[in-house]
This record gives sequence, C-alpha cells and structure tokens, in this order.
Amino acid sequence: MSRVKCFWLEPAGKIQRELRRYRSSDKGNCTDGEYSYHNASVLLDVVADLNPNGVVDADINADQFKGDPRWPLKCERCDYRFTDEDNFQIFTQRIYRRTDTGEEVMLRLAAPGAMYDAHWYGDVAQWRGADGRALIVVLPNGHPWHVDGRASNCTLPDDKIHKCWVREGDPTKPETLTVGKNGVTCSAGAGSIQSGNYHGFLRAGQLEEC
Repeated sequence: MSRVKCFWLEPAGKIQRELRRYRSSDKGNCTDGEYSYHNASVLLDVVADLNPNGVVDADINADQFKGDPRWPLKCERCDYRFTDEDNFQIFTQRIYRRTDTGEEVMLRLAAPGAMYDAHWYGDVAQWRGADGRALIVVLPNGHPWHVDGRASNCTLPDDKIHKCWVREGDPTKPETLTVGKNGVTCSAGAGSIQSGNYHGFLRAGQLEEC
C-alpha cells in the first residue's frame, strides 16, 4: 500500500505577478500542448499580499505595463507570435508556504499531500468544516479533493447539515487529521475518496491508496 504524507500550506504574505499574453482559442488553436489557446507568461514581480484571507485582486489594468520589454513575444508551446490584437494580462497568484519545510509554492504547483484552506468557498456554510475552513487536499494524481464538499454519490443531496466526509483533527497539524464517517454523514462510501485513477483514505495525516 502506497502512502503520501500530508502537509499544510499557509499564505506566505506575497503575491506573484506575471506578464501574460494569450490568444483566445476561438481566434486560432495552439497546435502543441494540452490547452487549445496560445499562451505565455514571464515573471513581473513579487508584491506584498495585503489581503491574505481574501481573493487575490486580478483586476489590474495591463495598460500601465504596455512598454515593458519583458512581455512574451511568442506562445510558449508553439511558434505562434503574438500580435497587438491578442490579450495582455497581469496574471496574479498567491504564494503559499509549507509549514513543515518553509518551501514557498503556488497552489497550481502544489505537490501531492498539500492541504490548504480554499477560503473562496467561505460564504457557503455547507462547504466548510466546523473550524471554518474549506479543506482541499491534493491527491497523488494531482486532483484537488474538497474534503468539506459533496461526494458525487451523496445519498442526502438536499441536506445541508451532514458531511459526506467527516474530518477529525487539525489540518494545520497534519499528523492529527483523519477523514472518515464518524459523525453526521450520509451513506456514500466508507470515508474514502475516489477521483480519477486514485482511490484511497486520509488517515493520521497520510493518504493511503486502496
């Protein structure tokens, strides 16, 4: 049985900004890559995160950076060269820090076992746990598992009180965290998670493949 040790990610107090060019897929598809549109980005800077518990401000006017020579000239996956008609964007991402090692990472690059609070679900009570967090765990196949969300085979879809997966322990102390059916729950499964080609349990801070 393979196991992956879990770890907690917390906001590092920084935002990474990138100069991004892209061309919408309805104007021409990229011929090389997993996405259908032309795309490329380069690092602009890293700035202070003034609202670490809120949504990252993505509404930044790119016109103020139009003269910057670092804007990408071509798609990062093929030979397409951007034109003035293609999109200019300031792409922003929050930087997180592993509490066990201090390593900093962005969520899209988080390794299997990463756990974090999806605070953008905070306004929906049934998507949060008793601690107020909306817990996400990155599975070994890279899929994000919303532990406090609904299972696709939930047997009480109209009930807003129960949890399909009941978590016990503190996710900021991963070794204490176990997810199962010990609480107010439905009849779906036995506390395991199945997503894509992964099927397993989260017990004592480790993802255990079935």
